[in-house]
Amino acid sequence: MKSFQILAYAFAALIIMMGKAHAEDHKILTVTNDDDGVTYDLFIDADEDMKANGLKMYDRSEKDWTNFEISNLSNGALLKEEGSYKVILLKSNDFEPDRGGHFKVDYLYNGITGSRKEMPVSIDFDGHAWKVFHRGSEIKLLDFRVKKFLGKTIGIEKVLVK
Repeated sequence: MKSFQILAYAFAALIIMMGKAHAEDHKILTVTNDDDGVTYDLFIDADEDMKANGLKMYDRSEKDWTNFEISNLSNGALLKEEGSYKVILLKSNDFEPDRGGHFKVDYLYNGITGSRKEMPVSIDFDGHAWKVFHRGSEIKLLDFRVKKFLGKTIGIEKVLVK
C-alpha cells in the first residue's frame, strides 16, 4: 500500500512538472473603451523559461484570439481596426524576448484629419513576471475614451491608465 502511495505522489509530481515545461500565456493588460464596451486582454506568449514567443490578444465578446509575432512589432501590432482605419497600433523597435522593451501605443486621434497620437509604455520581464509600465508605474488597464462629432465616433480623445 505504501509503495502505491509513493508511486501516486511521484506520478502527480511528474504531471505538475510536465505542465510547467509547456509554453503559457501570461496576461499583462486589459484594454477597454467607452464606446462599444468590448474588453480585450493582452498576453505574452512565453516558453517554459518565460522567454516571449509573441503577443496575443483575446476579444472577450467575440471569444477570438489574435496573435502578434515579435518580428512584426516594429511595423505595429494592429489591436483595433475600423473599416480602413488603423485605430490602435502597438509598436516597438527594441523588444527582446528575454527582457522586454519600449512601446508606443499609437492611436487615431481624429479620423477626419487623420491625426494620430502616441503614448509610451514598456513591457518588461522582472525575472519573475511580465509587466506593463507607463511613466515608471505598473499598469493593468488601458481605457480608451472616444471622440465624437455629430454623434459619430471619429477617434480617441484620450487614454486612461490604471
